[in-house]
Amino acid sequence: MGERERMGKRWAAGALLALSLFWAASASPPAGAEGDVEEEIPPAEILAETETGEDGLVLVEIAESPGSLEELRSVPVTGVPAEGLDAARWAVYRGLLPLGADGDFRGDEPASRGEAVRALYGLSGIGMRVDACPYPDVPEEYRDAVAWADSVGVSGGVGPGRFAPHSPATRSQLAAMLRRFAAWRGEDVESRLAVYWDGGEVPAYAEEAVNWVMDRGLYEGMTDRGLYPDLPVSRMQLAEILARLQRDRDPLAGALSLPGGGAASLSRQKHEELNQAIAAAARRHGAVGVQVAVIEDGAVTDAYHYGWAVKESVPMTNAHKLRAASLSKVAVGLSAALLREEGVVDYDADVGAYWGVKTRKPVTIRSMLTHTSTLLNSESIAWDYQGVKAQLGSASGYGGGTPGDLRNWSYNNHAFGVLGQTLELAAGRYLDDVLEERLLRPMSADCGFAAGDLEEPELVTPLYRRSSLGRSAGSQLKVRRWEAPGATGRQFAGGFTSSALDMGKLTALLAGDGCFEGVRLMDAASVALMESHGSRALPGGTYQALPMRLRFGAYGRERLYYHTGSAYGVYNLLSYDPDAGDGVVVLTMGADGGKDRCDIYAVCGEISRAVYQAIA
Repeated sequence: MGERERMGKRWAAGALLALSLFWAASASPPAGAEGDVEEEIPPAEILAETETGEDGLVLVEIAESPGSLEELRSVPVTGVPAEGLDAARWAVYRGLLPLGADGDFRGDEPASRGEAVRALYGLSGIGMRVDACPYPDVPEEYRDAVAWADSVGVSGGVGPGRFAPHSPATRSQLAAMLRRFAAWRGEDVESRLAVYWDGGEVPAYAEEAVNWVMDRGLYEGMTDRGLYPDLPVSRMQLAEILARLQRDRDPLAGALSLPGGGAASLSRQKHEELNQAIAAAARRHGAVGVQVAVIEDGAVTDAYHYGWAVKESVPMTNAHKLRAASLSKVAVGLSAALLREEGVVDYDADVGAYWGVKTRKPVTIRSMLTHTSTLLNSESIAWDYQGVKAQLGSASGYGGGTPGDLRNWSYNNHAFGVLGQTLELAAGRYLDDVLEERLLRPMSADCGFAAGDLEEPELVTPLYRRSSLGRSAGSQLKVRRWEAPGATGRQFAGGFTSSALDMGKLTALLAGDGCFEGVRLMDAASVALMESHGSRALPGGTYQALPMRLRFGAYGRERLYYHTGSAYGVYNLLSYDPDAGDGVVVLTMGADGGKDRCDIYAVCGEISRAVYQAIA
């Protein structure tokens, strides 16, 4: 390239930057774009010393886009599925998303806000250098990109002086960034598409942006089963989105083979057939109401409902919320695994350390998860903090045997109450908050241990014991946050309240080894820990995991992890096939409660068998 041509490119880039800064100075960024408050930072405050030309324009070098598909496809990339290799290699080749030190792209890991802005900065072609950034929490690696993005209105902060560069970029946040970036480049950002999503309300600041990215096809394949506006975008998904954004500007991006939608749902294809089978099983067992969620290949793909939410008054829907009964123990197990990831708890430490008491036996989180704690299990034992603390320190609070030994296995509701309290005391947080922050909000799930504090408490159903009322909705809604984390353990054995659809999302996370809709929300090692089990079978031939059980040869599947639950006329089943990633959640009320040859409630077993056969 000649000196005249090189200088021309530099002057052009300078003019582009100058126009960008003028645009930013004359138009305030949209308030609240990535959080409750988004500050307007005058562009002049972030400009640092830069080389300037005779006319005062900033001199930068526009990054060129040379290369070939052959060169691109020779880039060594690991950590992505085969169908995503092209996009990942392109993002690496263009310097938008770097590889880890070991060459791993970490495709399923959430992309951070800093990474997303740095990638857009790379696409801008601007090489602005700053010695100050309006957000003190931004490290050196993202400083130039964040200062640029803030100056031109592509992205603001999440609060006064705070950008949160290491927080995951959600689908809503990224949509806003992409649309503003396109507007900065002078592209048409008008959307001719109005998208309505059943559940998962889009934040007001991102409504137009989400419609625009959907209209442009930038989220192709990501929203087949729902938008999930607060779900993080994975690095793999970000690479694909950026490639689609650039396909008319970068010949290599335009030539890439990018994945489209996921595999077709067999459940949806056979929906009417399965709907009839579910209704027939419900009638056969006298159920008042039934909900079913279907998981295929680690994704929630379909849902069904039957009967009444309020008998002979309000029809059941997929949105109604039922008591999960002992499926609650899976939610407690997930909470324990998440807190272990965060370094808050040790599965094998004596829980006395969390209670400030010397236990009379070495009770651990692991022994409570596996029903081998030897703690006495009785409704007459106190659930409150002081009562449980006294139990832990008293010889009379235990049965015989050594904690942790499967020979002393005994299904223990009370121990799960103690476990939930222990986790809350260790974390200093309610388990509802732990689950909300890590899983429920990203999944657009409204469920929890305190039914009265749900976002839509009006959807909580009464519970029926055959045809009679087992427990009113009003009595369930009286359960609100207790006075402090760890104050009571009463809800943890069976008080989780959820729709089958939302419980299905938690099941999909386990079936997907910690990934949900292509994004890792939980370490695969944590799921493996929850699935770990001893070699000693329990009575009935099952194996105790943490806290599910493993059964071989059930409902046409080689292996199923599962948990059952019953209370006040509720009979429930959660199960998944760890090999295929398939699963089924069945919530029922008013059924007869009979059991099948797997010692599982027959109404749930019949429905699960029908679903597993249909999606095999």
